[in-house]
Amino acid sequence: MRDFSAMKSNKKTKRRKKNLLLNWIFFAVLIAGVAAVVIYSMNKTKERTRWQLQEYQSTESTYRGDLELSILASGMLNPYEIVSVRPEASGRVEELYVETGDFVNEGDPLVLLDQEDLLSRLETARADQSRASASLRLTQRGYTPRELQSYQAALDQTELTLSEAIEDLEHTIELHEAGFASDEELDTAEYAVDRARQSRDQAADALDVLLGGSTSEEIQAARAAYQIASVNVREAENALGDATVYAPMSGVILERLVSEGSIVVSSLATFGQGDALFSIGDLSRMKAYADVDENDIGMIEVGLRSVLDVDSYPDEEFEGTVLKIHPMAGTTSGVTAFTTEIEVSNDDGRLMAGMSCEVEIITETFEDLLLVPDRAITEYEDKYYVFVVDENDKIEVREVETGKSNYEETEILSGLEEDEMVIVRSLPVELIEEVADNGEDGRRARIQFGH
Repeated sequence: MRDFSAMKSNKKTKRRKKNLLLNWIFFAVLIAGVAAVVIYSMNKTKERTRWQLQEYQSTESTYRGDLELSILASGMLNPYEIVSVRPEASGRVEELYVETGDFVNEGDPLVLLDQEDLLSRLETARADQSRASASLRLTQRGYTPRELQSYQAALDQTELTLSEAIEDLEHTIELHEAGFASDEELDTAEYAVDRARQSRDQAADALDVLLGGSTSEEIQAARAAYQIASVNVREAENALGDATVYAPMSGVILERLVSEGSIVVSSLATFGQGDALFSIGDLSRMKAYADVDENDIGMIEVGLRSVLDVDSYPDEEFEGTVLKIHPMAGTTSGVTAFTTEIEVSNDDGRLMAGMSCEVEIITETFEDLLLVPDRAITEYEDKYYVFVVDENDKIEVREVETGKSNYEETEILSGLEEDEMVIVRSLPVELIEEVADNGEDGRRARIQFGH
């Protein structure tokens, strides 16, 4: 019985040890599970904290740089210079040598006008010039010996005739007084003397003209007629040359305004400007015409640097310079503005006439300032704050003193140092309120999400 009882006691002892081991195993598993849950929860908390932080955190570094103050205005691009090509001769367009968009050099032919009428006009002018030249030579030249002999012989003959007529009249008078000649015979003799005397006077005058040459008035009139004829020839020659119209400048054909067969009127033949053939633009440089508000125009002056954002090239900026400020304001929708011309280089030819742009005119530049993006600054109760992120992702709220600003970048006078990371996306104002409630510690309070 004693042995049986001992065996029974040993079994109970073994069972107790086994149950104790099972209990320890259960507690170990339970503790491990709890630890796993705690670790998982902590990791989740960290992930949630990180996610909460990243929800707001978009950071940039403070830096030292130059701050530019500027004025913005909308504008439109135009060629630096535009020339309207008009003919100096009238006629029908016979041939066109260029089209819209072609580049031409100064002196290149653009259009040919019909030359038939111009050639006929030139021939007529040259014929008139020949006649005027011959007339002038005849008026200016002297007499030959043969011409003098002829004129002298004519005068001698008329004087002889006059002498004979006088003798015949004297004899007729004697007969008339003796009653042997009638009144009619006496009248005839007197008439013959008068005619002979007139012939003698005309011959004498002709000889005097020959010996004295043409009068100064006659020579002057002949010379004037020749000069007029010569001018007509030159005009006809020029008109024939003007039948071919040449490019007055180098540039691009912006617009063609005529077609072959069109009849055009010379700019010299009318009181108006004549017909336009082409417009040529210098696209190597451009002008941006920007409307600057009257409240800002006092800060603009010729020579200021400008930056242009052209809608056609959204990822690029183009440098320009203020060229001119128009003195007369214009009003659009009740807004008064002054047109300001901005010169822009266009060596690659990508800028085209009529493109719209935004013009930023740099009025002042301040060098070596501590700057932050303007959107990093939060205003609360007339004070300014920024959120600084350290290397442990903790956020520090700081009150700062600001200086100059162009509404994109702002100068920091105090409260920040160079190369600190600041949040540039707005945080809840409650954080600033919480910091403000902490009194003196509010200037440099630390906040960490999830704790």
